[in-house]
Amino acid sequence: MVTSSLKPGHLRRIKSLALLSDEQLAAFLNYAEVLNFPQSVTLFTEGQPGNSMFLILEGQMRVYSKTKGGEIIFLRMLDAGDAFGEVALLNQSARTASVEAVQNSVLITITSASLQKLMAEQPALAAQFLYHLARSLGRQLGDMTTKMRARFEHKDIISFLQ
Repeated sequence: MVTSSLKPGHLRRIKSLALLSDEQLAAFLNYAEVLNFPQSVTLFTEGQPGNSMFLILEGQMRVYSKTKGGEIIFLRMLDAGDAFGEVALLNQSARTASVEAVQNSVLITITSASLQKLMAEQPALAAQFLYHLARSLGRQLGDMTTKMRARFEHKDIISFLQ
């Protein structure tokens, strides 16, 4: 799928873009690029420099990390409609995890430079995109906090029982 054949309706699959109007979606496409990744390709690895995020139009991605000993830690599976790489987009920082295509996948990417241009040229659209991005990051942080709390409570129970 190439950007020219992509219609605004295709972008409604993306959770953070679903509530935008057709005009806003068409404008958003001017700041993004469509990329195709075959199955088993690693998009990036933890620690690599980053300055972009990805929105999944089609396919599935696996997010993982590695321990210092090389053990793979599965973090999450992402499907069409999901996004990843938000931290690198906003902070222009190293990737915090590795991402691999589980299936042939079609992604939309937006770089930090494109986001800056979007904010300058289409501030209302940028504000809506960033609002949805912030909500998504907030949900992820809440989920992570809940998981970490459960893990520590589990450790406390095991310690208590020993």
